[in-house]
Amino acid sequence: MNDFNDLQNDWKSVSSNELQRKAQSDSLFGKLKKLQLKIVFGNLLMSISFAIVFAVFIWLWNENPLKGRSDNFYLGLTFMFILLSVTLAMMWYRVLFWRTPNDISENMKAFATKMLKKLHYFKWITNFFMPVYLVLLAVGMTIYFQDVLREASLQFKLIAYGMTYAWLLIVGFIIVRKKQRKNNKDVDPIIENLEEVLANFK
Repeated sequence: MNDFNDLQNDWKSVSSNELQRKAQSDSLFGKLKKLQLKIVFGNLLMSISFAIVFAVFIWLWNENPLKGRSDNFYLGLTFMFILLSVTLAMMWYRVLFWRTPNDISENMKAFATKMLKKLHYFKWITNFFMPVYLVLLAVGMTIYFQDVLREASLQFKLIAYGMTYAWLLIVGFIIVRKKQRKNNKDVDPIIENLEEVLANFK
């Protein structure tokens, strides 16, 4: 009789642990799915805006050979085209998963490890790559301006350069800081949850 009671208690314990693990995985996956939707939606908007910029680059490239542009003109356009293409690829790499897992509770450790790497990459994009991207964009604009503004007056050049750098610095700083605060609110708690999950497997 005692053996039967022990077996019944063990079964209840296992069932309880299974339910707890299932609830934990469902809650965690819900947070990841919500973040995933934000990433995909943001990437789609970025892709559309970049596509418009690429169309302008192509138009400028095809129109301006008749106007005797210097090498700086084409170098600047090429530099910015490559920069935007690489940026777009890196942003799409932030996508957490392309196929929805059937049951993450079955292999929670592997799933949590993968998501943790993705989220650290997500934060790296905001904290490191975005400031570097703004600096490189300023470099590309400077090369481009070397040709476009070569016949402009010194005053006009100062205004053009000043407004461009000020916009990149101020707007870029505001965007980066806003994203960092959003990461602290939305992403850091998920990272903590994933780390707690992985700690249970040690």
